[in-house]
Amino acid sequence: MKKFMLLLVLPIMLIGVLFHPLSPEAAANFSVTAVIPENQIDKSKTYFDLRMKPGQKQDLEVVLRNDTDKEITIETNANTAVTNDNGIVDYSQTDPKLDKSLKTPFSAIAKTDAEAVLPAKSSKTIKVSVTMPAESFDGIILGGLQFIEKEDPNAKNEDGKGVQIKNRYAYVVGVQLSENDTVVEPNMKLHEIKPQQINYRNVVTANLQNPEATMIKPLTIDAKVYKSGDDQVLHQAKRDNLRMAPNSNFNYAIDWENQPLKAGKYRLKMVATSGDKTWKWDEEFTIKGDDAKKLNDTAVELEKDYTWWYVAGGALALILLVLLAFWLGKRSKKDKDKEE
Repeated sequence: MKKFMLLLVLPIMLIGVLFHPLSPEAAANFSVTAVIPENQIDKSKTYFDLRMKPGQKQDLEVVLRNDTDKEITIETNANTAVTNDNGIVDYSQTDPKLDKSLKTPFSAIAKTDAEAVLPAKSSKTIKVSVTMPAESFDGIILGGLQFIEKEDPNAKNEDGKGVQIKNRYAYVVGVQLSENDTVVEPNMKLHEIKPQQINYRNVVTANLQNPEATMIKPLTIDAKVYKSGDDQVLHQAKRDNLRMAPNSNFNYAIDWENQPLKAGKYRLKMVATSGDKTWKWDEEFTIKGDDAKKLNDTAVELEKDYTWWYVAGGALALILLVLLAFWLGKRSKKDKDKEE
């Protein structure tokens, strides 16, 4: 279980949240500063939190600064906020699979140049054009402006034989857009439950959806899996301090603890809590034999199930005992006949 949780935590450490470098272990070759406009709701924030109107057009400005002695190129992306499978709001995905409930992705209303060239010891103001949808809405549109140092295709290793491997530095500046103060109540829905693998380890995932234009935070989820018709918990996963982006979904994983998946009917009981909101589900699902075999064949560190070996061994021992008893009985009868 500790190994599984470590695999979940490591990707979280690589994700920029609102205004954060994605490679914090060393100084980046450039810096990013958001120019906060007058329609910023809270001017103490270093990310964009803007009050806008239907159909309004506005240029957001971000200052990029290159403090190095060489020219660098910065790739820029306007990304829609999604929820990744770690239960974290992710602003760094350039082409995520969007939830069906999302009417206006941030990436669809924000436009900017794909690249910006920064000469040595210089700064440049990047403009991102945002056009609000013509139809008014309650809630928020959430996204992020991502800035990544472009790899140098001419960089060589010291031996001159290959491309040099180095860190790519990135920043994400969050963007939250709203039109009014109307409170949108959070909601959650449970969709498909199915067996999968994460880093070649067997899990069962429950797809959870936030169909509303509001964030759900902080979020606690407690999931228990049972064999259908049994009250004994087979596997359990409880996590807290999760977050869901507006109009997004993610797959909540229940670790199978290095056990082989077995075909059959199961039951998922799950409770999600955020503030004074609680959602409960009690759903049955099926693991098919073909799916179980396929996943078990590729799983790592899988504990072998010797049940059938024990059953076969026991059956063989029983057959041998019956044969032995039959042979002894026949021999005893033969000896008795000779005595007569």
